[in-house]
Amino acid sequence: MNDNSLCSSPQRDRRNQRRATAWSLAWALCFVAVMLGIKKEWLSLGMTLAGVGVTSILGVATLLAYRHFLLETDELRRKIEVDALALAFGVGIVGGMSYWLLAVRGAVPPGDFFYIFLAMFLTHGLGVLFGRRRYS
Repeated sequence: MNDNSLCSSPQRDRRNQRRATAWSLAWALCFVAVMLGIKKEWLSLGMTLAGVGVTSILGVATLLAYRHFLLETDELRRKIEVDALALAFGVGIVGGMSYWLLAVRGAVPPGDFFYIFLAMFLTHGLGVLFGRRRYS
């Protein structure tokens, strides 16, 4: 293994990021399709289970592609991504627990955690954006 294989390159980062983004989009589209199918009662139990299975497989593929991206990128980019992940995780935990308490109280409908996930995704994206601006 030569020293160049240990260094991040912009081309490799873009390729790895495109791969992770493609898996993420496939996962999101499958999730939305299965959720819509369930809500509209278009799917039988067997089709629902198959859809959840495919959605889970796409989620794992997304995680593996993102992990690959993190392992091959440079330390600064990894720091920015990990900081953004930590912030998004914190928003998810604090927001999720707060929502759960409000649901127990009856102030919000139970089980509508879509907004918590959306907040986590947006927080991660903004965290990466601000991290890049901070270190550029």
